[in-house]
Amino acid sequence: MITPRLECIINHISNSKICADIGTDHSYVPIKLIEDNRAKKVIASDLNEGPLNIAKENIKKYNMQNKIETRLGAGLSVLNKNEADTIIIAGMGGEIIEEIIKKDIDKAKSARLILQPMNSQYELRKFLASNGFKVINEDLAIEGFKVYNIIEVTKGRESVYEKEFDYQIPKSLYNHKYFKNLYDKKMREFLKITQGLKNSENFDEVKYDKYNYFLEELKKI
Repeated sequence: MITPRLECIINHISNSKICADIGTDHSYVPIKLIEDNRAKKVIASDLNEGPLNIAKENIKKYNMQNKIETRLGAGLSVLNKNEADTIIIAGMGGEIIEEIIKKDIDKAKSARLILQPMNSQYELRKFLASNGFKVINEDLAIEGFKVYNIIEVTKGRESVYEKEFDYQIPKSLYNHKYFKNLYDKKMREFLKITQGLKNSENFDEVKYDKYNYFLEELKKI
């Protein structure tokens, strides 16, 4: 099933000779990439054998065994350097995505990355900017009340973040059709954190000042 989140990821891929889908789950994305001729070949990997077996069945159902190769393994360890020109790492926490990239940073820098962190987007952007990656595009997808960030990255020098707040919401998203959804989500997040810190017995002044700054910057938009 191709959800709006998965469709947004797919729309960021075109003319890929070999695309790798890390944590493919049931391989819905690889199948759609081949169907739409967005990739000539896809490597679909997963850490767990159960989902990979389901992926194999789905690939067989669509008769795509010659175009989609499944691999069992963790992160980018399933790939050779320069093997894939596009790598998808989606549907995981931002910190997990960071760890996957960190463990095989040379492999990550040899491809265009399509990242979709479920959380910790701020931390992930900071990691990318300080480790030789450049964000070339950001997009948003909406499913019900959920807002998803899709971050397109290549090797390079980062220049889109002028101030600390930009790591929370990059300026490139201000004119996005779903920006209001993201704005409301961040407003709820910052208010919850600052209020929680205010009511905490062990008041963390540094963290409070940081998130109060984010809240005030958000209100200026």
